[in-house]
Amino acid sequence: MADLQDLVDEASAILLAPVTLEDRRFRLLAFAAHAGDADSVRVETVMSRGAHPSTREWFEAFGIARASGPVHIPADPERGTGARLCLPARWHGVVQGYLWAVEPPGGLSAERVTAAGVVADRAGEHLARLVSRRRETERLVLDLVAAGPRSGSGPARELADELAVDPSVRAAVVVLGAAPGTRLRADEVHGPGGLPRHVGVAERSGDLVLVVPAAGEAEVHEQAQAALQVLGRVNQAHVVAGVGELVPLPEVASSLREARAALRVVRPAPGDIDRPPAAARVHPWAALGIERLLGTTAGDELLAAVRTPAVAELLSAAPDLVETAWAHLEGGCSVAATSAHLGLHRQSVYARLRRVEAITGLDLSRGRDRLELHLGLLVLRP
Repeated sequence: MADLQDLVDEASAILLAPVTLEDRRFRLLAFAAHAGDADSVRVETVMSRGAHPSTREWFEAFGIARASGPVHIPADPERGTGARLCLPARWHGVVQGYLWAVEPPGGLSAERVTAAGVVADRAGEHLARLVSRRRETERLVLDLVAAGPRSGSGPARELADELAVDPSVRAAVVVLGAAPGTRLRADEVHGPGGLPRHVGVAERSGDLVLVVPAAGEAEVHEQAQAALQVLGRVNQAHVVAGVGELVPLPEVASSLREARAALRVVRPAPGDIDRPPAAARVHPWAALGIERLLGTTAGDELLAAVRTPAVAELLSAAPDLVETAWAHLEGGCSVAATSAHLGLHRQSVYARLRRVEAITGLDLSRGRDRLELHLGLLVLRP
């Protein structure tokens, strides 16, 4: 069977026009090279590996998701776009994606459109097969991460065969999650235009579970960042990644536990729209340090335990006192470092620290009191 790029090149040769193929989420799968000027939508699609949500909404208003045949979309000078032909890529009557062609000034003949429609149907069959493979991969991923230590190597061998990797490979689990109540979908990152075939992807409780075979941690982090970037093109949610440690493939259930625990620590709160670069949203379990405590099953109890009366009093005080206490504790209780970090005179720092001690009743010269305040602020500071 021809691959997607071959099909796009064939359609472009038939239509004598620039052609792109996108999945149902308007994610770019392949495009034919085009000499000359390109309109704004084609540039956007190729450069961003997919169409902007507003572009998708505009095209869908022409009924392409329900169309059983070619759809001609007129030019829109305000958008800077030329006229387009949309050929739904269907399989057994279900739209799997869209084959797009920028129409030349003289339009396209019915014969060429019909011939290209046959290619679009072949693309629909190809995409349907890819979806079927993705679902099988998802089943195997879930079977493996649910397998107990006595299950043997069978589930790992099955997944290794599906991913075309050596069963003896080491792998890490990456769990991608957004704010509670926001569901992520496996097809947002898997398949053409998404993650490579050797990365297993499944959805579990609204989060995405990635099994990443890798030679080292850097490769795992690269795939986690890639998944966040792919999600960013189709999903506007603030997504972060928890990463477990590399283990033999049959033992990835332990890496899943670590990744899910890391995600519990760093998961965005509802309404959080701050989206730092992908690299800053990857959080390995191994790098969390003392914050690992929050990812354990006792995390809720820990939250309650560190909110001592002293910590609660400080958190209800002026924000500048909270920030001064935090900077002082993070800087090894060096007044000079605190002064430099906050841009304050040392005497101002001393005055604020005295107010912190008065509010909390703690003595910052005592190690136990510093530990109580530092742990409380680490966990509870806004």
